[in-house]
Amino acid sequence: MSSSFSAGPTAARLQIPDLLHSDAHLVVDEDSLIDLLGLAFLGRDLGTALDDALAQAKLPRGSWNEEFFARDLFIDDFAKTCSSLTVDGATYPANQRFLRKVLANVPVDVETVRMRQGILRELLDEPDLRRRFEGLYKALFALTSLFGTPGYQGSLDTSAIHLEILRHSKAIIDRMVRDFGDANSGLRRLHECSVTVQESHEYQTLSDLLEYESGMAHLSVDIRLGGDGRIRRVRLDRLQEKEDNQFWTPPWQRFRNRLRFIAGGYDFTNKELMKRIVNQVFTELVPSLIPLIQLVGHLEFYLCSLKFRELARARGLEVCLADFNGSRPVQLEGLFNPLLLQQAKAPVPCSIRNGTENSIVLVTGPNSGGKTRLLQSLAWAAVLGQSGSFAPASAATLPMLNGLFVSLVENESADQTEGRLGRELVRIRSLFEQMRVGSMVVLDELCSGTNPSEGVEVFAMVLRLLDRVKPTAFVTTHFLDFARGLAETPPVPALEFLQVQLDEEQSSTYQFAEGVAPTSLAALTAARLGVTFERLVGHIV
Repeated sequence: MSSSFSAGPTAARLQIPDLLHSDAHLVVDEDSLIDLLGLAFLGRDLGTALDDALAQAKLPRGSWNEEFFARDLFIDDFAKTCSSLTVDGATYPANQRFLRKVLANVPVDVETVRMRQGILRELLDEPDLRRRFEGLYKALFALTSLFGTPGYQGSLDTSAIHLEILRHSKAIIDRMVRDFGDANSGLRRLHECSVTVQESHEYQTLSDLLEYESGMAHLSVDIRLGGDGRIRRVRLDRLQEKEDNQFWTPPWQRFRNRLRFIAGGYDFTNKELMKRIVNQVFTELVPSLIPLIQLVGHLEFYLCSLKFRELARARGLEVCLADFNGSRPVQLEGLFNPLLLQQAKAPVPCSIRNGTENSIVLVTGPNSGGKTRLLQSLAWAAVLGQSGSFAPASAATLPMLNGLFVSLVENESADQTEGRLGRELVRIRSLFEQMRVGSMVVLDELCSGTNPSEGVEVFAMVLRLLDRVKPTAFVTTHFLDFARGLAETPPVPALEFLQVQLDEEQSSTYQFAEGVAPTSLAALTAARLGVTFERLVGHIV
């Protein structure tokens, strides 16, 4: 038996129910999935093959290069945090690799962003629609689980399992037609795409087969009971076969066909014949099932987004759908770092308001004052907001960005040929070689790997280059004297300054105000960590 499983040339083609892109795309490998589903139908154990096929989907590539932000923002960790879904009390493991791929492929067309936001907004506003949405996800999960049932070939009634797969497939198509016809967002695509399947010859064949299998004929029986409750007489009243079903044949023809096959040396049962018919129907229908595998990942994107919202609200934080109307400065209220939701202490929200579009903001303040966490929060607001998901803020106005460049994490390795400054300069060079106008740049402790006299020269050069490409930029620095000089005599017009706000005890409040920090409070930080002469001298032997 061949391992390939090809669909016929007249197979039904389901319009792609793409819930992630304004222009519909089939991003999974259709040919390989047809083979995989065929092998599953034959009883082969697929293991994680379906999950792998979804994770390997080729999403439309935009202008964002994940090399410049995914690692520094720990996107894999965030995907893991949101990927355990609970629906009606049951837990479902979302495909983390697909979710991570969606977050790393940020759309650059506002139509796609608004479509995703519209779906989330409708799911929040219409609880009944959300229940139907979750019901569809459960049905799709059950279908993929049927395909993943291992080792049933030869040990179970394979025809029964095959028919169950076909029943689930038909039920999902019928569910999408029935449950999403009243949707006003992109969810209506589920209804429209499934209607095309119901109108196809392949779907009618599937419907007739399931109707035929569930009851070839209707038999009326007249039963007479005695006073003792026992049957006295049974009379067959009427036998009515479903003659309008395409699989129906008259009794005399069934008998003649049976004799003809036996005379020709062929001896098979009705059960075997049904198995052959089921296999043929599945072969014709399988191309229409391919987009359903993709749809699982699409539904999980929205369910994971809702999970993120629930995690934030459980910590007393609000999220929002960002406003992208026009090219306005960054305005964020209640901004927080989503990577901190799992920590014992809830993140402290803050507000950021840029004064002008395409501004370059220098952030100063003491160590452990929240500067790096602020940069992560800003970058995550850009990623989640422009992904059409919930931004980590109670209110957000963001520009549509053509790219994101983040430099927050410095990984050391034994085989590095360049020092810290050299590696940073190489990254800066790559940044300006690939940056497009209208991007966001987030740089932590720029040029901290060298002495101040040399570092400020590179710093000044970076500011001038940033001014040329007009990004939205946030840069932290520990060169306080240099920052104060820039504030007095700005070398570029759109330069702004933020400093960490301190309380009366000179501890960070994790809030930010205009201006340059007067001191880095190095001595206070050292004392807080127990690094003082008086404390350490006693340990010297």
